[in-house]
Amino acid sequence: MKLSSFQKNLYIFFSVVISILVATLLWEKINLPLNNITGAKGILVSEGYNPTNDTLRYIFFIAFPLIIFLFLNQILKKKTIRIRELIFEKDEKIVNSHPTLIILSFIFIIFILFEFFSFNFPIHKLDLLHDGDYLTPAQNYLSTKKFWISSFTIHGGSDFFYPLIMWKILDVQSIGGFKVSLYFLILFIKLFSVLLAYQLTKISNITKEAKILLFTILAAILISMSDYRGVVFGYYFATRDIFVILFLIFFIELFIHSKFRSLSTILICLIATISILFHFDRGVYINFILIFYCLYLFVIKKYNDVLLIFFSLVICWTIAINLIGFNEFVAYLDNFKTIIFSADLIHGLKYPNPFFSTGDHPDGTRATKGLLLQITAGLFVLDYLISNKNKIFSSKKVLFVFLFLLSFIMYKNALGRSDAGHIRMSNGFPILINSFFILNYLLIFLEKTKALTRKNSYNIFFFTSLIFLLFFYIINQSHYKIDNIKNFNKNFINYINFDDKNFLDQETAKLVNYYKSISEKDTCVQNFTFAFAFPYLIKKPSCTKYYASWLASPIAKQKDYIKKIKKIQPKYILHESPKTVFYFYHKLDGLAVYDRLELVNSYILSNYKKYDELGAYIVLEKK
Repeated sequence: MKLSSFQKNLYIFFSVVISILVATLLWEKINLPLNNITGAKGILVSEGYNPTNDTLRYIFFIAFPLIIFLFLNQILKKKTIRIRELIFEKDEKIVNSHPTLIILSFIFIIFILFEFFSFNFPIHKLDLLHDGDYLTPAQNYLSTKKFWISSFTIHGGSDFFYPLIMWKILDVQSIGGFKVSLYFLILFIKLFSVLLAYQLTKISNITKEAKILLFTILAAILISMSDYRGVVFGYYFATRDIFVILFLIFFIELFIHSKFRSLSTILICLIATISILFHFDRGVYINFILIFYCLYLFVIKKYNDVLLIFFSLVICWTIAINLIGFNEFVAYLDNFKTIIFSADLIHGLKYPNPFFSTGDHPDGTRATKGLLLQITAGLFVLDYLISNKNKIFSSKKVLFVFLFLLSFIMYKNALGRSDAGHIRMSNGFPILINSFFILNYLLIFLEKTKALTRKNSYNIFFFTSLIFLLFFYIINQSHYKIDNIKNFNKNFINYINFDDKNFLDQETAKLVNYYKSISEKDTCVQNFTFAFAFPYLIKKPSCTKYYASWLASPIAKQKDYIKKIKKIQPKYILHESPKTVFYFYHKLDGLAVYDRLELVNSYILSNYKKYDELGAYIVLEKK
């Protein structure tokens, strides 16, 4: 019996749904034994769980439904990806965007600036762990004039560059001065989101009139995906995503007939270099896409573009290494290697089982949504690639292969640290892909309705955009405060000059004052806790570069840690009390620092004795 088009689509739909259910049932079946060659320790290691399981499960869960979708389209509809056509597709010239988009861009920028100047800088108590990731490396640099040589960081150069740059600009070294650096990053992300929305709108094949509404809705969505309240735990777009957004803005130019292609190529190489210095994870994702793009250029025989990328990267890295110094670069590589190979073992959390964890696990629902968002993004891209109809985008189709690949690999952050914050931060780009396709298909449908004519389409789309802008203003009106705008300069100056002690809770303030009094003659601070900000609060560098001791969990790093303690011979060491019940700053994931670094802890307890105890902390003194 010959199936109708509707029946074929229905058959494919239910087959994809069933494949997702099968992948769910097989989720727990993918289970490799733990292979911990570095000796690092975290909650997953203590449970004997291999974090690679989550990556393999994720790949299968996403790939299986997409393969079923492609297979059934081939069998039932004779539709498949024409590899040669896809790879050797010619550039299409983009028609200049409607001037109205420029006006709308400025309106969004005004909204963004009004929101920023309305922001009432909050006086939250210092997050000793997350804020300490930035404050102590910056303090170490000010004291030693060293970057990675003085600080073994979790994120990369951003941990000292962001506060140092802002402190230099403001000429103020304070907690408030550091925190505004993160708020400015969110501001830039919102501004760059407008540019990204403009670039994406530019490649749509809908009419100029429909692009007005597409841009308005898309820009509003992207702007709303970053939040000033999410600077620490992140929102859909976190501070570290700023380089990914910038990369995409210029990367899109490479897949259209653009006179700025050479400049865009140089800029993405610059962004790739800076990003991996600032953020290990985002930098790896960007450089992976760049390498994949180079392979694509080789296949289509655009050797001049490959050479331009090669020489641009050589120049960028030569400048970067000369600026930071070769010894710093070696220390950076050591830091980078440890984080890449040991981060999941050190701070990984098991990814919740899709569907079955909903209700039982606090992040089960969010984890399931994240996987489904990736699948739907992949289905949209595949459906577009195999479509025999006219293209709905003016760029090369292969651009969307790169966009989905970027979204796919960036989900590694959710797999590595599977809590609510990291899962949400990994959903930004699949949401972008889904939103872009849905809006385009919706507007294509509206363009075909009889109610629209060439004469009235501009007015309809323009006034609909104005209504949407009004709606965007109304739902965000609580963010726009005239009094705060008038007093922004005063509030800003007060905030950056606010005394650091006002950011401390009573327990921390008492500990800081006490430690200052007993260690007045010491030149450094040796901290063996999760209170990473402690050396900054004492206004002295950490005695070793392992200010965040838990990162030295691999055996090789523990031995280096001990070696450095022996050399420095600090008089006092801040240690965690074994009596401490579970508390975030003292037992991350239920494990204290001394649980994670058993070799270092054994050395410390053999050579130091208890001096005093204050709440959750013990001060040890050298025997």
